[in-house]
Amino acid sequence: MTAARAVLLDLDGTLVDTPSAILAGFRAACSPHGAVPLPDDARSLIGRPLDDIFPVLLPGLGPAVWEEAKGVFRAAFAQHTLSVAESLVFPGVPALLEDLAAGGASLAVVTSKVTASARELLDASGLSPLVGLVVGHDQAERGKPAPDPALLAASLLGLRPDECVVVGDSTDDVAMAVAAGAPAIGVTWGVGGREALREAGAAAVADTVSDLVTLLRDLTPTTAKEATR
Repeated sequence: MTAARAVLLDLDGTLVDTPSAILAGFRAACSPHGAVPLPDDARSLIGRPLDDIFPVLLPGLGPAVWEEAKGVFRAAFAQHTLSVAESLVFPGVPALLEDLAAGGASLAVVTSKVTASARELLDASGLSPLVGLVVGHDQAERGKPAPDPALLAASLLGLRPDECVVVGDSTDDVAMAVAAGAPAIGVTWGVGGREALREAGAAAVADTVSDLVTLLRDLTPTTAKEATR
């Protein structure tokens, strides 16, 4: 289906419609500290590691409070999301993953979640059997937008970064890909808008899963290399 040998996919906002649950988790974690309502740009933090998010949402409170907030967030997210996770999978995503695998592409989820949390969500959503590799924030020295998670995924798959395509809904996904030397396709059904994804360096932007299918099919090795220059 795609000329790329592997597709590295973000999870939240790309495969599963979880941004609203994430924001609810932010509110639950910040409420005990009087940091609600959330700032207007809180949605733009989705997709970043929690280690980076809570110092922004709870500035100056220190590592002990941030660590506590991470635990509250994860509990709230699990409570409100895992039981309905299968219904949150974006329409067309399972068929997309099946077609990519049938076409010979390796698949990896590359996420700012810790690996255990990512696997928990993939299991609950029914997507685990369709994904061969999961690279969480805890596996890489630096999280998105640093290139480390994409570089690690490519290495574990035995591929060069330019043989992989990154698909994600946030500018951090795209920035990670660009820094790693991999082409990126942005998707607009999560937290990122078309213009922002393009400005971050996306080779193309999909508004629907059908668009993504077409873009992955059309992304030849030549255009992939051009996109990383």
